[in-house]
Order: sequence, then structure tokens, then C-alpha cells
Amino acid sequence: MKTTSRLSFLDRYLTAWIFAAMFGGVVLGWLVPGVVPFLNRFNIGTTSIPIAAGLILMMYPPFTKVRYENLHEVFRNKKVLGLSLVQNWVVGPVLMFVLAVVFLRGYPEYMAGLIMIGLARCIAMVIVWNELARGDTEYAAGLVAFNSLFQVFFYSLYAWVFITVLPPSSAFGAPS
Repeated sequence: MKTTSRLSFLDRYLTAWIFAAMFGGVVLGWLVPGVVPFLNRFNIGTTSIPIAAGLILMMYPPFTKVRYENLHEVFRNKKVLGLSLVQNWVVGPVLMFVLAVVFLRGYPEYMAGLIMIGLARCIAMVIVWNELARGDTEYAAGLVAFNSLFQVFFYSLYAWVFITVLPPSSAFGAPS
């Protein structure tokens, strides 16, 4: 019988560490008011250099395991690409739109925020979770690249449709 190694303590509780870090950041910002202006000094435009560096450090190990010469095989699998497109660009946005309309009808700013979050694909964590699950690195890298291109080219169009066009024209849009 084949045995697999267990996840390390750090990997096993990654979700807990993420929530702890978010909670710690909020508490630190509340207790030490000068920490936010200090951290903002490390921004270039709207990009936080510490966050960008952390994302690169987090994504680098999984990306180095990708056999890029085999990546073209991912793009030949139309079923996987189609499923990814449907999940990320039909199901996800429609689901978040419905949730926003159902729960935030009277709060258009929050509605727009929830819809925008639903349109944005979380690229970095796909790679990390795939690494933890010992998934296919080529498929993960290929699908992340594929969806990244869609995000670059279609995010603003989707945001316009789901925030500007659909709410006023739908029966759900305006609060009663």
C-alpha cells in the first residue's frame, strides 16, 4: 500500500494562519495608528511592495515545478478550458451578483464591492492550494494564465455590465 506524507503543521493550518494574519493586521492598525501611514510609504502608485514581494515569494516555489515545455498540452484540452471559463466567467459572476442583490439590495456601494470581488479571480491562492493538494502543476499554471488573460481583457466589461447595466434593468436591482 502506498503511503503519502502528511502536510506540515504550517501547511495544514494555512487557512487559520491567513485569518490570524488578517485579524492581527486589523488589530495592529487599530492599536498603532501610525502603522498604516508607515506601510503606505512602501507603495508605488497603488501597489504595495511588501504585499507584492510576499506574493512572489509564495508563488515562486510552485511555479518552479512547472514543466513549461508541457504547458501546451493543457491548452489542447478544450473540456478543461471550457469548464474553467464557465465556472470563472459565468457561474462565479452570476452567483455573486445574485448574492449581492439578495443580501445587499439597499446598499449599492456594498453590492458593487461584492460583485467586483466575485469578478476577480484569486490567482495566487490557486497555485498555493494546488501545490498543497499535490495537483497537476502544468494544469494549474495553464489555467491561471488562461483566466488571467480573461481577467485583464474582460474584467472592466464584466464590471460595467454587472454593476451598471444589470442592477437598474433587473427586477432585483432597486430596493423595494
